[in-house]
Amino acid sequence: MTDAVAAPATRRRRPGRAAVVAGAVVLAVGAGALVAIPLGGWDTVSLQSAVVPELPPGESYHGRHFSVSVEDVWVGDTLPDDYEEPKEGMTFVVVRAVVRNEWREADTRSDELLTFDALDALPRIDRSASVRIAADGTFTSALPPGVETEVLMRWQVPVGSVAVGEPIVFGVVDGRPERAVLYSGTAWRDERVMVQATRVPVSSSELEYPWER
Repeated sequence: MTDAVAAPATRRRRPGRAAVVAGAVVLAVGAGALVAIPLGGWDTVSLQSAVVPELPPGESYHGRHFSVSVEDVWVGDTLPDDYEEPKEGMTFVVVRAVVRNEWREADTRSDELLTFDALDALPRIDRSASVRIAADGTFTSALPPGVETEVLMRWQVPVGSVAVGEPIVFGVVDGRPERAVLYSGTAWRDERVMVQATRVPVSSSELEYPWER
């Protein structure tokens, strides 16, 4: 008589790490859908990390690279200097701001401190501001460390992209410092908009240069 051979017991495999992660993602998405669908769909759901704080008038953003307060804004093709005229199809945006270089070295990047939607239509090279020191009208973006400086920042943007009385949302850009590899000094990495300042511009015909008063 032949003894029956018992079938080997089947071992249940534990789900792999990838399967666990995938399952968690599916559960998270499903939970989000249960919340979003009754409220009108995914368009009504915003990630908290994507919310950019608003910088009220008269308040300063204290950054790692620069601190800045965004004061007055002017829009138009007329400036106090008669020889300053925009290119064809362009108009001026001028911002009065108070800026302080918070880094330990003199820095020339204040011309890229602010951004706004109308700049997106321009080549990268044309998105930097022309910076003038309000005390004497000197053109420079090089600011010494630790010195609070009132400046006028000026851009040329396409006509129709901005208008008197229509709010402009300015983003204040900040990043983290690293030692530069290809040149001496500091490189700024992970630059992004940290706060936004919504200001309503008035006509550039009302602008007066502080150094001419």
